[in-house]
Amino acid sequence: MSKKKKQKNANHTGKRVLDVLLSVALVAGVCCGGVYVAAKSIPIEQTPLSPTTEMELPTETVPEPTGPVFDSADVENAVVFNSPLILVNNDYPCLSGEDGLVSLYEKKLEADSHSFSVKDDTVQVQAEMADALIAMLNDFYEATYDDNIIVLSGYRSKEHQQELYDEDLESTGLDYSERVSKPGYSEHQTGWGVDLSLYDGSDYDGTGVYEWINEHCADYGIILRYPENKTEITNIQYEPWHYRYVGKPHAAYIMQNDLCLEEYIDLIKEYPYEGEHLLFTDTDGKTYEIYYCQEDAGYDTTSVPVLSGANYTVYGNNIDGFIVAVETGEQPVPETAATEPDADAGEESGEDSSVEDSGEDSGEDSSAEESGEDSSAEDSGEDAGADAE
Repeated sequence: MSKKKKQKNANHTGKRVLDVLLSVALVAGVCCGGVYVAAKSIPIEQTPLSPTTEMELPTETVPEPTGPVFDSADVENAVVFNSPLILVNNDYPCLSGEDGLVSLYEKKLEADSHSFSVKDDTVQVQAEMADALIAMLNDFYEATYDDNIIVLSGYRSKEHQQELYDEDLESTGLDYSERVSKPGYSEHQTGWGVDLSLYDGSDYDGTGVYEWINEHCADYGIILRYPENKTEITNIQYEPWHYRYVGKPHAAYIMQNDLCLEEYIDLIKEYPYEGEHLLFTDTDGKTYEIYYCQEDAGYDTTSVPVLSGANYTVYGNNIDGFIVAVETGEQPVPETAATEPDADAGEESGEDSSVEDSGEDSGEDSSAEESGEDSSAEDSGEDAGADAE
């Protein structure tokens, strides 16, 4: 081999060795770097190819209601013409039926009441009126020991009212009556009113011991329907014997503010649901919101707003809508000393003990006719105007 060729092979071998050494050094460097990174615990973040993180959108905060919450009650429009507050007079006829009528005499027997008398078992009233009247007259007796009251009249049919009207025209010779309501326009046709008289034949005039009834009737939801100072509004003569059930909050407001039913119905229309409500506290210390809601004419029902979770009543006015009384709370009633019945109350009032005996023996467990009750009690009531309205 020539000297020149040997030199070329040597160069080629050296180059190969250098390449190997460089490769070994590169591998060693990479390994040392990996060991260093691992030793220092340096995290290596990786960016995903397809990000899936969802963005949180801001949520809208709805403020909680701070005032009273009202719901809607679907009330049948028939209630407009059939409820304790319906206004029946010479302008507005009675459109209610006979539903709900009960015998006051039978209800009195069921209650085992001996505080008053009923003419006979034909005297009918609305059931709610019967309960209120019995409770009132029982308490009246407890306060006065007077059981001389007799209920002469309650519900009257349109036909019966026509008979009374014709009789009055015949007796006066007039073509209109100043004492008897027109047939179909009498409050007695509602079943929510009664006429009182006295069992001993005297006239009931609401004076003396009977002033208690006018002072407390509102506690039972009852009002004096035809006051002496309201005849120009009611167009009915003063009838101290005629009482009407309207419900407790309404009765309390009417009696405390010296109103008649006509005035009260007009007043409440000034307090529509959409506006200011009438706020009132009754004789039991219960507070009420009272307001008017117009009937949805042309429909079977009306959606009436009522306070959520509260006790309420919805009564019709017999004209065009509803009167809502919502019980909103109770105020403390000042404590008063209990008044014990006066043992001498009967003697001071001039009451004959025979009245109590006759009421229990003849008027309590049988009808007036069966017991042989003196017809003068009925006659005196009718002559005094008990059938006038």
